[in-house]
Amino acid sequence: MKKKLVTILIILLILAGAIFLLKTRKENLADGPAALLLPVVVDAITVQPQAVTLTLPAMGVVSSDISTTLSTKISGRILKLYKQEGDQIKKGDLLIQIDDRELQAKKESLRLKRKSLGFDISAKQGNLKALETALKNAIESHTRTKELLDVKGASIEQFNQEQTKIAQLTAQLQSVKSGIEMLRSGINELLQGEREIDTQLSYTRIIAPINGTLSARLTMEGNLALPGKPLLKIAAAEGLYLDVKLPSNIQSSTIRFQGKKFVLTPKNQTGSGGLREYRAALPLGNTLVEGEFLNVDLVLYSGNGVLLPNDVLLTVQGVTNVLVYQEGKVNKTAVTVIRRGSEGVMVQENLGGKTLLLAKPDILLRATSGAPVKLLNHSN
Repeated sequence: MKKKLVTILIILLILAGAIFLLKTRKENLADGPAALLLPVVVDAITVQPQAVTLTLPAMGVVSSDISTTLSTKISGRILKLYKQEGDQIKKGDLLIQIDDRELQAKKESLRLKRKSLGFDISAKQGNLKALETALKNAIESHTRTKELLDVKGASIEQFNQEQTKIAQLTAQLQSVKSGIEMLRSGINELLQGEREIDTQLSYTRIIAPINGTLSARLTMEGNLALPGKPLLKIAAAEGLYLDVKLPSNIQSSTIRFQGKKFVLTPKNQTGSGGLREYRAALPLGNTLVEGEFLNVDLVLYSGNGVLLPNDVLLTVQGVTNVLVYQEGKVNKTAVTVIRRGSEGVMVQENLGGKTLLLAKPDILLRATSGAPVKLLNHSN
């Protein structure tokens, strides 16, 4: 019994000591100094009105309306290829010669026939002159016979014979004239045939229609050229365009490439992906290649205004704010973004001359919690 009593007393003493120590510790903590609140260290920027250009990155492909694939309209063996792939081409250069001997033979045959018809016409024209002379003499003689007949100086039989002769000469004359016209018509047909052959002969000489580079040889010497079959490809050295495809919510009339601006013209059509198509003419003398992809900047806005860096914006629950720093205090100000680009944003509110905190969103959020703010770098 005595042992139990001693044990209970010891436990009570231990509990009393623990309570006393805990109470003393709380009193010491209450009487001690408050914990230090660390400041938010941020950069700041004072924004001013300035010339502003807002852009977005885009990609386009170089294309050309002038680059061409050459073929012929006739069948023939390729005798000579005058250029190699990669050679520079000038407009008017002879690129391919196709065998034209058969066409030349046909043309020569037509020429000889035409020459023969020319001889026939000359002969008939000589006959025509003789008939015209004979008819003229017959008419004059018949006129005198008519005068004599009127005074009974000639017989009616002679008069009738002369009339018959005049009719015969007239018929012969008309026949010769018709023959000459037929021969001339034949010559015209032969000339037309020669012109058609000349047209075909023009297809045996493949001439460069533009300046550029021979980008592909699609045939070899000795091969058979067929109508419409591609033979050569020429990449134009001029007339290049940049084709750009954009979604409907992005509006731009200018692109920037290598520090220069170019007008972006809508084609008023969409591509296979449903994106709107635009085209910008590229300058002459550039080193671009058709089919090449280019990174360009879409100019969304160019003018005067206040440009805000993206890192001054703090968006909380759908509301965009900036933190204005003035005399050591931070004021949260709601803003309405009206333009946005890679360079930053423009807002509806006039913030010219204001100093804004510049940091990532988590740091800006701390600055709104009442913590002291310390500026590390301040730029204008």
